[in-house]
Amino acid sequence: TPAHVPLRGVAYAALPCLDQDCSGRGLPSKDLVQVGYEPQWGPSGRDDLAVMAQLGANAVRAYQPIGLGVAPEHGQFLDRALELGLSVLPGFHTDMAVYGTGCPDFDCFEAWKNATLEAFRNGLAQRGAWHPAIDTVVLMNEPDYFEISPKCGSRGAWCRVRAVLSALDGVLAAEREAGIAPGRVRLAVTWSFALRNSIDGQVQGPGIFGFQDMVAGMADPSIANYSTRTTQEDFQRAFQTRWMHGINSPASWKYLKDLVMAQYDRYSPTPWFLGEYGAFDMDTEAIKADLVDMQAFATEGGSVFQGAVMKQFQTAYENVGVVRNLGLFSLGDQVVAATAEVCDKQTPCQAWPVHCLTPDHPWMDEAKAGRADAVAVAWGGSLANFTGLCGGPAA
Repeated sequence: TPAHVPLRGVAYAALPCLDQDCSGRGLPSKDLVQVGYEPQWGPSGRDDLAVMAQLGANAVRAYQPIGLGVAPEHGQFLDRALELGLSVLPGFHTDMAVYGTGCPDFDCFEAWKNATLEAFRNGLAQRGAWHPAIDTVVLMNEPDYFEISPKCGSRGAWCRVRAVLSALDGVLAAEREAGIAPGRVRLAVTWSFALRNSIDGQVQGPGIFGFQDMVAGMADPSIANYSTRTTQEDFQRAFQTRWMHGINSPASWKYLKDLVMAQYDRYSPTPWFLGEYGAFDMDTEAIKADLVDMQAFATEGGSVFQGAVMKQFQTAYENVGVVRNLGLFSLGDQVVAATAEVCDKQTPCQAWPVHCLTPDHPWMDEAKAGRADAVAVAWGGSLANFTGLCGGPAA
């Protein structure tokens, strides 16, 4: 049984940067779950997780706590989330499939198995099970981009499907080797909104091509030239009992709902969720209405829709252009805390200032700038007097 339906999640990729190159220092580690970031997400500092809970969220999506080779403890983030009633959707460092030598010819079994075992040692497992805060493990984020990589060449859908099947196989193998009970933890991939064809040619359309990829690949892994190390029976059982289809979308909810549900009979009763609700260039009133309707739709009797993750907690200053408009909060000049040294296998260790949060986005059209307020109203939360608010006590 899932921890929360409807899922009211917030995407958390809040790098402590005020500009594209982080004041000339290069990007900090993208593994925000590591304990060095506690002054950003925890009660000693800005307490972002508590801000999410106050908004009315019941979940947080953390993109890359698995696979970046970070040794420090990750359990404190999960403990804090659990304390606040937030489920966690941790993800893998998807780029492992394309860069380096971890996934030879898109066979990611060993890379995903080893990363999962490492994650278990670093706090994602507890007393022979996944940490109780964990709801869904996102194996890959938008792996359809693999087909534009030189490594894939002209093989198209074959690359992404082989990578996902082998990654799932690796996670199941890690659970067996470490003696970790699956419990209620679900497994998912979030596909992009690009218009693609499924590997078997049966489905064309944004996101839903990946739903069909999984159905076809699970029924016959050889369609992607893959042979499972897990028995086919156990592989199928994991898909039937733990899988949740996922899609990232910048579009309005009405458009997405109509698009997906028009074809979802072939996938029911497997549940699905919106891994990123981008609400790109939408007025806040429309966002509010979308979020309310999502909750209603997810709670209808027999609904296969589980809910959505709002993109995203903080303005992504490391990006350029209109993607900067997706944050619920922007950063102010005031420094309220400082991280410890944070790093990973790709990023040198550095400490970073933690700036205050503001729901204001002065560079945006007024009708589109109040995203945090729209979320709070739709989810029955509040923006009043939250920790880390600009104008509050300094560090």
